Amino acid sequence: MRKKTVFKRLMAATLALVMGLSLVPGSAEAIAKPKLSRTSLVMKAKTKTTLKVKGSKIRKVTWKSSKTKIVAVNKKNSKTATLTAKKKGVALVSAVVKYGNRKTTLKCKVTVKNNTAADTATATAAPTTPTTPMSTQTVVATPVPSPSPAVSSGPTQIPVLNENNLAVAEYPTLFSDVPDCDYIRVGGAYYMVSTTMNLCPGAPIMKSTDLVHWQIVNYVYDTLQDDDANNLENGKQVYGNGSWAAAIRYNEADGKYYVIFNSNGYGFYVWTTEDIENGSWQGYFIKTSFHDPALIFDNEKMYVIYGGSNLQELELEEPEYEGDLGEVKKVGNAKELFKKDESKWGLWEGVHAYKIGEYYYLMIIASPVSGWFRTETCYRSKKLADSEPTDWEEQIIFQGSTYEYGTGIAQGAIVDTIYGDWYGILFQDHDAIGRIPSILAVNWNYTDSKGNNYKDWPMMGYYDDNNKFVSCQSVKDKVTKPLTVRLNKSEEPTYIVGDDDFTYAEGDKLKLAWQWNHNPDNDNWSLTANPGHYRITNGRTCNNIWFARNSLTQRTVGPEFTSESAILTSGMKAGDYAGMVAVGSAYGMVGVKCDDNGDRYVFMGSGTPDTAGKKADVNAKITENAVKDKVEGDSPVYLKIEYSFKTADKKGGDTANFFYSLDGQNWIKIGKEVGLSFDTGTTFMGTRTWLSSYATKEAGGYVDFDYYKQY
Repeated sequence: MRKKTVFKRLMAATLALVMGLSLVPGSAEAIAKPKLSRTSLVMKAKTKTTLKVKGSKIRKVTWKSSKTKIVAVNKKNSKTATLTAKKKGVALVSAVVKYGNRKTTLKCKVTVKNNTAADTATATAAPTTPTTPMSTQTVVATPVPSPSPAVSSGPTQIPVLNENNLAVAEYPTLFSDVPDCDYIRVGGAYYMVSTTMNLCPGAPIMKSTDLVHWQIVNYVYDTLQDDDANNLENGKQVYGNGSWAAAIRYNEADGKYYVIFNSNGYGFYVWTTEDIENGSWQGYFIKTSFHDPALIFDNEKMYVIYGGSNLQELELEEPEYEGDLGEVKKVGNAKELFKKDESKWGLWEGVHAYKIGEYYYLMIIASPVSGWFRTETCYRSKKLADSEPTDWEEQIIFQGSTYEYGTGIAQGAIVDTIYGDWYGILFQDHDAIGRIPSILAVNWNYTDSKGNNYKDWPMMGYYDDNNKFVSCQSVKDKVTKPLTVRLNKSEEPTYIVGDDDFTYAEGDKLKLAWQWNHNPDNDNWSLTANPGHYRITNGRTCNNIWFARNSLTQRTVGPEFTSESAILTSGMKAGDYAGMVAVGSAYGMVGVKCDDNGDRYVFMGSGTPDTAGKKADVNAKITENAVKDKVEGDSPVYLKIEYSFKTADKKGGDTANFFYSLDGQNWIKIGKEVGLSFDTGTTFMGTRTWLSSYATKEAGGYVDFDYYKQY
C-alpha cells in the first residue's frame, strides 16, 4: 500500500513538472506577438482616448509620442495608455513591448483634426509662411513645367513672389567642397545634408530659403565611433571613410526628419529628429553596408535603395536605454529592381529616390564606358517594391557642364518650390577645392528641337536669352548663363565658413563652421584656459599633422581665399610644431617649431603625397622648407595662407602660398608655393585650413590660437 502511494506521488510530480516546463517561455515561438488595439486612429483636438497592447506574457510596455505637442501620452498602466489630442497634426504613438524573452515596437498613426470650423479659420489665418510640412519625397501633385506662374499670398499662406528681387545663382552656386548633397523642402525652407567623411561633428545640416544662400544650422552627430581609428591612436585613422553620401527626408507620417548614410568599414546609420535646426538626433545602426543610399517612405513602409537599384525594407527598433543607438532591422530580402546597362555605363551610383505624381523616380550618377564624364541618369516606374525590371524606363536628364568649368555635373537632388517651380542641384568635380554644388532648372514637359517630348521626366538645363528652356544632353553642352531662381532672394548670407575670435563662455559649443579632424581629445583642448583663445595641449606624441589630435578645420572658398590666424607659443616644448595648415592630398604648414634646445622659430614646411603616403603615413615627417625669425617670450606670431583655385578663364593650377608677420601689419612670404590637388587616396576632401599642434618628442606642450578670419 505504501509503495503504491509513493509511486502515485512520483508520477504526479513528474506530470506537473512536464506540464510546467511546457509553459515556460523558453521557446519564443510559443508566445504570440503582441498587438495594438488600433494601428491608426483619428481624433479631434482636446479629446482623449485609450490605446491598449493585447497579448500574453507581457513584462513591460514603454509608451512614447513622436510629437507631444500634437498627441500627449499618459500611461495608465503597463498595457494601456491615455492619448490626449492637443492640436491639429499627425503623430506616431509607439509602444516598446517586452514579452517573454523578446521585444517589439508597435506603432499607431494618430491624426488630430480641428474640432470646429472656427478653429480651422484661426489656424489658417495667422502666419504668412506655410506651416504644413511639404517634402519633395512625398509630393503627389502632377509635375508641372518650370517656370510656373507665381501664387499670391492670402489664405494659402504663400508669400508674394517679388519679381524684382529674385535669387540669382552663379556657377558654381557654392564654390566650396559640399559633396554628395541631398535636399528637401519643408514649407518654405530647404534643408541640405552632405558628406564630411572623418570630420566631426558630422553630416552638416544647411538651410536656405532661396536655394542659393546656405547656412549651417546643425549637425546630425557629434562623433560616430569611439575606437583607435577614429581617435587617431596606435597608427590607425579613418581618412576617406566616416559618413558617406548622406540622404535626407521628412516623413509626414511621424513628423520626423531622417538622415541616413553608410560608414565605410562599420555599417549603416539612420538618424531622426523632430527639430532639424535645433534638436538632438536619435541614431540607429546596423553592421550591413548600403552603398550610397537613398531613403523613401511608401505605403507606410521605409525603404533604402542602394548600390544603384537594390531595394531593402527597413524597420527601426528603439534603444532600451536613453543615449544608446537603436537598431536598424532588415525586413525580408533585398531586391534588385533592375540592372545597369554594362554596355553604356561605367560608374553608376549615388541614387536619389522620389515618388512624384504617378511615378517612382531613381536618379543615378553615371559615366559612359567610352570615357569619364559625370552624367545624371533617371529611371522611372509606376511600381516600386512589386516592380519588375521591365517596368523601369531610362533617360539621361543632364549631361553637360557650365561656362565656369568643363567637368560634368551629376549626383544630387530635385526640389520643388511653393510656387510650383522645380530645380535640380548637382555637384561638380572642381579639382583641389573639391566637389561643389550648382543649381539647374528642371522642366517636366520639355520638347527638343527635333520634336521629341520628354513628358514627366525631370529634364535639367537652363533658360536662354529668349527665356526658352534648353536641356543639356551631350558632353559638349554647356550652361551659358547664370540662373534666376524664382524665389525671393534671402536676406541671410551664406555661412559655411566664418571668422572666430574664440571668445566663449564655459560650456559653449564651437561655431558651426568648425569641425575637428577625427574625434577630439576633450581633455586636451580648451576655449577658456586662456580666455579669447583656442588652446591645443599635446596629449601625446606623433610624427605629423595627419595624426595630430584636436586640429580644427574649415572649408576654403574659391576662386581666391585667405586664411589668417595668430598663435602664442611660449608653452611649446622641444620637438613641437604648431600653426596653420593648407590640407589637400599634400599639405603646407606655416607656424612655429621648437628645436631641441627649446628655442622657437617661424617655419614653413610641407608634406607631399609621396611623403604623406596613401591615407596618411604614420611615420612620415614634415619637410622644413624655410626656418626664419626666432620667437621671444609670449610674442604673437601672425600667420596667413593665400589660396588660388582654377576657373575656366584663369590659368595655372590650384596653389597655396604662406606668409607670417611679427606685428600683424608687415607680411613676409615664407617657404615655397604648394600645389594642391584632390586625391581619393588621402582625405577624399576638398582643400581645407587646419589649426594644428603636435609633439614629436614630449607630450604636455601647448599653443593658443588668438583668432581665425577668412577673406
